Amino acid sequence: MFTDDDTHPLTPPIGTSLRPWEHGKSARAGSWSEVLKTTCDELKAIEHMTEHPGNRLFLLRLGKDIRADDMRLPPFPAAVKHVDLMMRRDIADAFKFAKLLATDPALEHAVFYHANSVKYSRPASSLRGAIARLSQNHMWRLITQVGIDSAVWHVPHMPVWVRRQRLHAAVVAEVAAHLTQTEHCAEYVCGLLHGIGRLSVYRAAVRHRRSPAPEPAFVAQIADDFYATIGVLISRCWDLDPVVTGAIANHNTPNKADPDSKKAAWMVYLSNIIAHTAMAEAEGVDSEGRDVLANLRGVSFNIEETFDVAHDALSENEAFFEAQQASEDGSAS
Repeated sequence: MFTDDDTHPLTPPIGTSLRPWEHGKSARAGSWSEVLKTTCDELKAIEHMTEHPGNRLFLLRLGKDIRADDMRLPPFPAAVKHVDLMMRRDIADAFKFAKLLATDPALEHAVFYHANSVKYSRPASSLRGAIARLSQNHMWRLITQVGIDSAVWHVPHMPVWVRRQRLHAAVVAEVAAHLTQTEHCAEYVCGLLHGIGRLSVYRAAVRHRRSPAPEPAFVAQIADDFYATIGVLISRCWDLDPVVTGAIANHNTPNKADPDSKKAAWMVYLSNIIAHTAMAEAEGVDSEGRDVLANLRGVSFNIEETFDVAHDALSENEAFFEAQQASEDGSAS
């Protein structure tokens, strides 16, 4: 797994919890304005109660961020919206894919990487040739995942934590799509974005500059308590599908989801447990994930097959991320 000798002081520890998926709360309910007001009021109340100056300033920054029209985040990647529209209208072809890849070097690198895997006897000689080797659904997934990662998932001075969040999200997305048994599905996007609220929390936390830094445990607790709610605000800010918003809101408590997003919320809930457990198993850490899944009532799926999918996704994405990093390092030099 990923290691870094220069871990940022605010980076949350991996921890020893046997059920890490139980740490997050569901989102506050209501309209955009109601959720925003409730969240800001709660953050303000906590700010007034805490005596640590770094914690107070962190909450002040976070409140200002989520009240901003753009939530101080990059816009949702246009390539991701465009590829989804192409797939829905059934107008995707190699020429249109190539135009999308030209908008972000990370997308082009991803396609060449996957098109030149060990499954093929010789490397692709051109971008068109690389695109031709991948199915339309595979292209959709690559552009969606890498587009979000390269355009959105950035926290200054915390690349290792960000990479781990991206890895977890990628595994959740693959497992959610497997459980749904549909390659092009909203559940895949829900999996990629279910933890996006943590991004805003840590972007606010690291911007302490000359002011006192917040306490790592305090930041981690705020993230657990508010990330689903902030994720909903981000999803609405980006005008994402209501199913995606609903799954982000209730992936920790799927039975609270509205009828339209309940299936997606359940897929992400199960996939979150599976991804956490698979990552723990890969690191030799204890987890109660398999026991929890085995004892869930009314839920039936092939657990061993699904864990195979999770472990494959974990290994493949680790290798892909390493190749991405090597490409970025080579470009920088």
